Amino acid sequence: MRAIVIGGGVIGLSAAYFLQEDGWEVVVLEKGDLTNSCSFGNMGYLSPSHFIPLASPGVVEQGLLWLLRADSPFYVRPSLRWQLIDWGAKFVRACTRTHVERSVRPLVDLLLLSKEETKRWATSGLFDMEYTERGCVIYYNTSKGEQEELATARQAEALGLQATVLQREQARALEPDAQLDVRGGVLYHDDAHLYPNALMEQLPRLLESRGVRLRRRTEVVGLERRNGAIAAVRCRSDETSGPVEERFAADMVVLAAGAWSPQLARWSGEYLPLMPGKGYSVTIERPQRVLHHPCILKEARVALTPWKSRLRIGSTMEVGTMDDRVRLRRVQGILKAVQQYLPGLAEDPGIRTLSDPEVLQQRTWFGYRPLSADGLPYIGFGRKNRNLILATGHAMLGVSLAAGTGRVVAELASGKPVTVPLDAFDPKRFRY
Repeated sequence: MRAIVIGGGVIGLSAAYFLQEDGWEVVVLEKGDLTNSCSFGNMGYLSPSHFIPLASPGVVEQGLLWLLRADSPFYVRPSLRWQLIDWGAKFVRACTRTHVERSVRPLVDLLLLSKEETKRWATSGLFDMEYTERGCVIYYNTSKGEQEELATARQAEALGLQATVLQREQARALEPDAQLDVRGGVLYHDDAHLYPNALMEQLPRLLESRGVRLRRRTEVVGLERRNGAIAAVRCRSDETSGPVEERFAADMVVLAAGAWSPQLARWSGEYLPLMPGKGYSVTIERPQRVLHHPCILKEARVALTPWKSRLRIGSTMEVGTMDDRVRLRRVQGILKAVQQYLPGLAEDPGIRTLSDPEVLQQRTWFGYRPLSADGLPYIGFGRKNRNLILATGHAMLGVSLAAGTGRVVAELASGKPVTVPLDAFDPKRFRY
């Protein structure tokens, strides 16, 4: 039995891992070369604490205020495209307390499963990806931010997670080099982190050693449908002799193409409200100032992850059509937040060099997160094709949810009971 996985990001490769483990012949089709997908530049979080979906009360109002600032962490590029209008209307309707209340349990269950599977990878000896269990701290510097995060901490504890509230001096003692200027914070003990670049370099090698066919620079150009199923995937690969048209017969197809999924879904007759959200990150090599814990600067929506010899700073969400432009004001806004919350860390020579716009432009990475219309991923069978599993829309939780998503995708494909309930993630929850 052959499974065709469309997309070689962390979700697609994780699905390939578990499908192969389950006995499937697996072919992964990736239009890039597996060296710079969205999975490479993210923060590497494994975050059970991120159980509140992106679509939640207050997000729309805050987003409208941010639209007025050129350096804000959120921006929607105005457009009359139906895809954006349709997605936006559904997203606004999903920003309710009821939606959050019914989403947190299934989301935290999938996050915990994914962390468990990722830890199994890390301890297997097959990967060296700096997997570290040190928690994640959310720092706040306003009264409103404090009240919101304390409410989240109480909710986390009700879900079985561990959270410790830090007063100002406790937070400062946690990160002496950073010289924190914050009101306080919450340490979420169940969170972990890894170096995503290492995972994304090592996972393809492991898959190929196990017989998975990874077709790089191979773009899907069509889907052959027959009797309510996808019979084959047509693609075009770039070879040294020129483009080559190919056809792969399929018993099962997994659509895990991230922000590029909607077009492929339409070819299969499926409806998938999803928009690309551009995110930026900058990586500092061999920082002199030490940050001990991954952290998020709450009001600024900026994240920082430390590894053995690197520090990554990331943020922003630009919703709209894809382009290659780096909007420098937004990246500068990320660094400004570091100066405000972590003034000692901002004095690191590696960060100070980024004050030069040309250097910052050269060092800035960007990628496109796939944003569903309600902040929850799409995981499950499609409506029109009995052998199509969708696994996309993970937004900022790609690494956090990858291994868990891969496992349940394989369970669905093989007709096994799924480890965690997937009703909340059903791709059929939206209609035209």
